Amino acid sequence: MSESDKLTLARVAWMQSIVSHRIVPVRFAKHLYARCCAVAQTAYEESTYRSMMQDASKHLSVLDLELRTVNDQASGQAVLALVNTKQDTLIQGATRYSPLEISLVKKLVEEIFKARKEAYAIPALEAVRLGSKLRTHLTRDATEELLRNLVDHKWLDYSSEGIYTLSTRSLLELRNYLQNEFEEHYHTCTHCKDVVTLGLACSHAPRSCSARYHMHCARNTIGSAVNDDEALARLTGFPCPVCRRTWKSRPIGPKALVLVDRDTPFSSQPDHPRHQPAQNENDDSDADVESQLASLDGEESAQQQQPVAVKPEPATSQPARRQSQRRRIDDSDDDEQDVKPRRRLR
Repeated sequence: MSESDKLTLARVAWMQSIVSHRIVPVRFAKHLYARCCAVAQTAYEESTYRSMMQDASKHLSVLDLELRTVNDQASGQAVLALVNTKQDTLIQGATRYSPLEISLVKKLVEEIFKARKEAYAIPALEAVRLGSKLRTHLTRDATEELLRNLVDHKWLDYSSEGIYTLSTRSLLELRNYLQNEFEEHYHTCTHCKDVVTLGLACSHAPRSCSARYHMHCARNTIGSAVNDDEALARLTGFPCPVCRRTWKSRPIGPKALVLVDRDTPFSSQPDHPRHQPAQNENDDSDADVESQLASLDGEESAQQQQPVAVKPEPATSQPARRQSQRRRIDDSDDDEQDVKPRRRLR
């Protein structure tokens, strides 16, 4: 076998593996190509890997496929994905899903990307309920099975808090569809220019500032001295790179949702500032309550001490009593006359 045949064999084996995985870290992709070269008994070189990537991109473009490299939003790790360049690939060209399931996927993507406050997420309970909102209802079990399938095929990410988000594969493969359908909600990172659905933004955005960053991009720019994400989110006091006003960050992603309680962790209602009264207000209110209770107790005790006045019955005059007695006597006489037998007339 010639050297060119060995290189061709290594490339074919590598491409078959990428088609199977669909999305892998760049470091793993290079390691995978080195293994393929070892099996084909040819030397691995960085230059041959770059040449193979360029040639593969040319041949894949004929099939409406493309190899794209992007940094994962959560880890910042560079990943390589094989994506379909046709618009609306998942919704129009997916053959493993039925038309009803595709309708649910389309509705799910819309709900995630239009989430309030740029949360780009949906709780699992709300995702399951979407099946019953379709024109032709999808059962709860079928909806849950479809969601598991989307997670297994890396279309969705599912967190331990029970939150669904669009995966890196979805953001890459549906990029054109998302830009066209949700232009108002499609925002890019100020640093790397890739779509951002997880990170932080200037507190003045989106009204008067467009500054948005992935967490790893923010560490390379505004927070170069900070490695912790929580500390990075608390940074303030410096001018925003875009609007030049004092920087104060707000979260992009699931953290933008409002925590309500443990059973229903996220609320779809707008935030309302909670009024927290000062300590002196609480003291005054307590004093008012005590004074009111004291006054009520005083009134009750006063009522108990006062004698209860009984209204006397109206006095009956003496002539009226005699008349009533005469009526009773007359009535009794009439009764006696009725009882006596009548005499026969001769």
